[in-house]
Amino acid sequence: MRLRRPLLLAAVFSAIAFAVVPNARATRFADQPCPESGPGAVRICPDGVVGQSYAIKLAGDAGCGPALPYQYRVLNGTLPPGVSLSQDGELSGVPTSAGNWDFWVELSDQDPPSASWCIPKKSQREFLIRVGIPAATIGTPYSFKLGAGVVGAQAWSIVSGVLPRGLTLDPVAGIIAGTPEAAGSFALTFSVLENGGKSATLDFTLTVYPELVFATARLEPARIGQRFRSRVRTIGAVGAVRFRVLSGHFPIGVRLDGNAGVIRGQPRKRGVFRFTIQAQDSLGRLVQRPFQLAVR
Repeated sequence: MRLRRPLLLAAVFSAIAFAVVPNARATRFADQPCPESGPGAVRICPDGVVGQSYAIKLAGDAGCGPALPYQYRVLNGTLPPGVSLSQDGELSGVPTSAGNWDFWVELSDQDPPSASWCIPKKSQREFLIRVGIPAATIGTPYSFKLGAGVVGAQAWSIVSGVLPRGLTLDPVAGIIAGTPEAAGSFALTFSVLENGGKSATLDFTLTVYPELVFATARLEPARIGQRFRSRVRTIGAVGAVRFRVLSGHFPIGVRLDGNAGVIRGQPRKRGVFRFTIQAQDSLGRLVQRPFQLAVR
């Protein structure tokens, strides 16, 4: 019975010691939006395109919590020119240069708790953003300068792949220009010779889309007081298409559904009504066409 007190005291001291020993809790990056390319490997973020808005938000996990949100900062490497990282983890901007951009980001608790049971531990990982060159459209003049991040470039050449018909590469300026005549995706590898004799290669895919045009040439006549429905269609569009009346007007009782491109209603007045409809696809390309609707 005399052994109980020493054993009890030992248990109490052990519990107290355990309670005050700090526990290091490392923060970690969530799998999305930039998953690992392999265990412990670089994290691959969604691709960007030169001249198009880019916005993703990094996410953190673990740490000493619940002291959220986390804070982020770039340790080294290079973000795509035109893109920045905010303290709360938002990568946003408009990329101005194509290429593969890798950088290291540090993640930490923004206001770690002062409790003695936890010591916040920072996390550091490498990220990669691939920024591609802008797409082209058949029949539309195109111009793009390669390698805005290449210093002192002397000569450009294509070592793999072929440019779309109608486009050429200026080997000195590194500019792709012309009016493409064929649609498709063209995988290209460029070689650039920099000052000092150093060379580098850049891999890009140039997409050429078909021309956006109206497939509907004319509208069938409507009858006064009767239900009317007609749809205007386009071909060559990428993604959803939005329609709007650019000029002119419909007969009273008739309207345009801008999402579906459907003209519907019950006209209340006879006559010939002229108007111009504009269509815009997800790439922002615009096309317009004049129409007339006869109401008998």
